[in-house]
Amino acid sequence: MKCAKLLCCFLILYSIHTKADFQSGGDAYKQGDFNTAAKEFTVLAERGDHRAMYALGSMYAAGQGVDKNLEKAFSLFKEAALNGRIDAMYKLGLMYDEGQGVKQNYKKALRYYQKSAKGGYPLSQYRFGLMYADGKGVKKNRIIAYAWLIIAAHYFIYQSGKVSESSANANDFQSKILFTQQQEMNRITHSIVNELEKIRKTLDNNDIADIRKKVADYTQYKKGYHHISVKNILPNGTIDKLFLPDTLY
Repeated sequence: MKCAKLLCCFLILYSIHTKADFQSGGDAYKQGDFNTAAKEFTVLAERGDHRAMYALGSMYAAGQGVDKNLEKAFSLFKEAALNGRIDAMYKLGLMYDEGQGVKQNYKKALRYYQKSAKGGYPLSQYRFGLMYADGKGVKKNRIIAYAWLIIAAHYFIYQSGKVSESSANANDFQSKILFTQQQEMNRITHSIVNELEKIRKTLDNNDIADIRKKVADYTQYKKGYHHISVKNILPNGTIDKLFLPDTLY
């Protein structure tokens, strides 16, 4: 599935910038040598390295360097999540959400998204907001949906446009990964804008007041993967005009 490959490229980068004992597998992956990367990660995962569990799970999900095996990917993500990895929690949520490698279960997807979102993971914040917007695994709540999507938007707007399109034609595999990552970020940003504009049309003044409070509460979850330049700022300028029927704060 296209989504699985995109997410593998998009997310595995979070796992390869780590300590020296993980470096060789990460370097091999960045060079497109999936077989070597998979071997390195397998040895580390068997030793209990949660970073390798997550990376190897992503490779099993996409069939990179190993035969595609969603059940094996799920098992590795689950073990990594038990070690506290919020990116692995996101992957578990996604697999339950889409019914990949496990029976579809929106309530379980919601729980994993929620824990990961509160850990500051932008993709989970985005998906968690959508669950409330669509009423998947939970009663629809446009206030909670809007507030979480605002929090996620801060990350994706900051990241949008950072990678040049010339990367698409670059010879090295890492540049191609970065370009694929950027395309996925742009797609998510567009999705967030559309969802917020759709919800925005249904809001009244009381809803706006509730959203202000919710976003103020959820700002504490802009951590971890949120860049320092957007982690603690309030929305202003373009963001206000795009997403808010009134000034948020």
